[in-house]
Amino acid sequence: MIRALLIDDEEIALDVMEILLEQIGDVTIAGKYQRVSEAIAQAAELKPDIIFLDIEMPGMNGLDAGKQLFEQCPSADLVYVTAYHQYAVEAFESNAIGYLLKPVTGEQLANTLARYKTLRAREAIRLKEPAPLENNGYRPTAARKRNLRLHVMGSLELYDREGKAVTWRTQKTKELFACLWCFHDAPFTRFQIIDRLWPEIELDRAQALFHTTLYNLRSMLKAEGFPDMVMFENGRYWMQTGRIDSDIERLREIMRHTDKSAADEALALYRGDLLEMEYYQWADGHRNELRSDYLFYLKRMSDTAQGHNRTKLLWKLLELDPYRTGTAEALLEHLQETGDAAGVNILEKRKRQLMQELGVDKL
Repeated sequence: MIRALLIDDEEIALDVMEILLEQIGDVTIAGKYQRVSEAIAQAAELKPDIIFLDIEMPGMNGLDAGKQLFEQCPSADLVYVTAYHQYAVEAFESNAIGYLLKPVTGEQLANTLARYKTLRAREAIRLKEPAPLENNGYRPTAARKRNLRLHVMGSLELYDREGKAVTWRTQKTKELFACLWCFHDAPFTRFQIIDRLWPEIELDRAQALFHTTLYNLRSMLKAEGFPDMVMFENGRYWMQTGRIDSDIERLREIMRHTDKSAADEALALYRGDLLEMEYYQWADGHRNELRSDYLFYLKRMSDTAQGHNRTKLLWKLLELDPYRTGTAEALLEHLQETGDAAGVNILEKRKRQLMQELGVDKL
């Protein structure tokens, strides 16, 4: 049974909510309160699974009350209820799992409880799964849980801690994740995010889309065991990325050094430009910066590499920047020196194709 705590200053609203929940079933009422201060004082003892809280409460704003209730019952989920639509923004900016507009219907409550059960079921599965053994046979404690794994080179792919690809509810949920992740060190206002993700949509509609998308993203991350990854404070959003391991972070780490043994890994990691297949215009700056840094890395490493390693680096450099002065010549000279006749033929063919594309007789 789900233990529900109901808080509303209107007695009739509490009674209606109780009746509707009893009709749905599988819910027991842990407590009903018209004074939010009393509810906060008793919350820890009541041990609710889900809290339905009216935002407009006398003596204390419901949003502030929600924070205090969460401190008393950190494992409980919160659903805001109100007759005032303008509070939707603040409700979605909190960590609530739902927002209900009065008069609340049985269908609304049933959908909210279904969402709650889904989130809890995923969390239960995650907690039951044993952590993997380290190389020395040691099983990590809960404090050393594995991270999410993110690929952003070429396309965006997010994997959970079991290595399974995460399913995005919508493409905009995926894009919002990407945006907050890319700009994690520069918190955004809601309007800055809207300008990037919904630039051509009328503002009221765009705000509604934003908050729905934000809710979807937070719900997804919570189901994966990261309820506080998307943060909101002082009117700005940002993402805590410490529990995400990404290919771009590894690539940048390699590029900071001149370790020749890591060159093959750097070549494999660059599966395409940053978020190339996602076509996010707001990512152009990050994409161009990384591409420039990577080309510089390839040039620096190829200048000192030898044998097959130099061949691979020069081919990659030519592939990414075919118009770069001196690359084709350096590769041709190296292929001739190493006796790679097949490579010379391929390079000459590419050279002819490039001249044809440019409409010139020579390069």
